[in-house]
Amino acid sequence: MTEDSQRNFRSVYYEKVGFRGVEEKKSLEILLKDDRLGILPPHHESHAKVMMYRKEQYLDVLHALKVVRFVSDATPQAEVYLRMYQLESGKLPRSPSFPLEPDDEVFLAIAKAMEEMVEDSVDCYWITRRFVNQLNTKYRDSLPQLIPQDSSDAIVSKAIDLWHKHCGTPVHSS
Repeated sequence: MTEDSQRNFRSVYYEKVGFRGVEEKKSLEILLKDDRLGILPPHHESHAKVMMYRKEQYLDVLHALKVVRFVSDATPQAEVYLRMYQLESGKLPRSPSFPLEPDDEVFLAIAKAMEEMVEDSVDCYWITRRFVNQLNTKYRDSLPQLIPQDSSDAIVSKAIDLWHKHCGTPVHSS
């Protein structure tokens, strides 16, 4: 089954079970174009330098997690992003075998969806991190609606719908 037919099947399925269809990639492009996530600095001249620093930070944190044997080359990328986020926010558990918290499940779902839309792992991590931080900061009380009984696609669709509800729905240009 090709990617387009899977996406179309998924869209039809979601509509039948009551989820409004959302083109995640188009919505993400609009959010990034408007920079509503605060990912890019306001001065265009500093974008390259900031991205270089972010890449260095990403590689340093990844190296630290490998040194303490929290992740390896076999660890799924979304879980690597989660562990990096936990380490940077001071919430890394003592052992990777500890059960995940509900917030971790939401992070993983968003990270998996971002992986499908963003090719570069450094960019994917930073976009996921900022998106999750925005959800936690602005929509904390709405997050329980997103948690584990839903698939990762449904969680991301609900998160994007929540974002549009509170920030306004951008007009999709064709």
